[in-house]
Amino acid sequence: MISTEKLADVLTNYIVKNKAIEEEDYQIYKYGFLTGIEMLICIVSCYGIAIQMGMIKECTMLFLVFFSLRSFVGGIHMDSYKKCFACSCMVVFLILFAVKNIHLTNMLALGVINFELLIIFFTNPVENINRPVDEKEKKLFAQRIKQILTIILGLTVFLFIMGYNNYLVTITYTLGIIIISMFLGKAKLAKNCRRVLESENSFD
Repeated sequence: MISTEKLADVLTNYIVKNKAIEEEDYQIYKYGFLTGIEMLICIVSCYGIAIQMGMIKECTMLFLVFFSLRSFVGGIHMDSYKKCFACSCMVVFLILFAVKNIHLTNMLALGVINFELLIIFFTNPVENINRPVDEKEKKLFAQRIKQILTIILGLTVFLFIMGYNNYLVTITYTLGIIIISMFLGKAKLAKNCRRVLESENSFD
């Protein structure tokens, strides 16, 4: 079976041969293709889980909320794609399983969602140690987060009025996972920073 990296090579070589990009940009586009392929495999696999559970709509709601926020608030990152893939599939299964088996009333879900939105709003985004963010980007991210949280709040009120319990509960558990991921990401970042400082001090 062809590996994802090999497929990314094939696609990048194709656009280089067709002069769509310069050869010096090869690695940039290869990384883009590789990331896209891996994400597509992960999403298709998660939808496979959702189909088996009969919860395609709930899975779609999960992805809409998760991906809209994750890009801006950050979270924990796995050390390899295999770990990330396994963790993503497990999280999707657990959320869908919880939606199906751990019932919340519409009023309780609404209250919890509002509390979770406040936590995300008042918690600083998780920075990536490999990709520092300047002040201009931080302000832009903060603005985007406010916009997304406002949209989610509006969607939540609409779902509450319409009585769509499954979607409300899906948002509740998804926001919970995002918050957990943010705090785990902060803990991992702090640990990595300490390790870097200890390494620098050992050379003094």
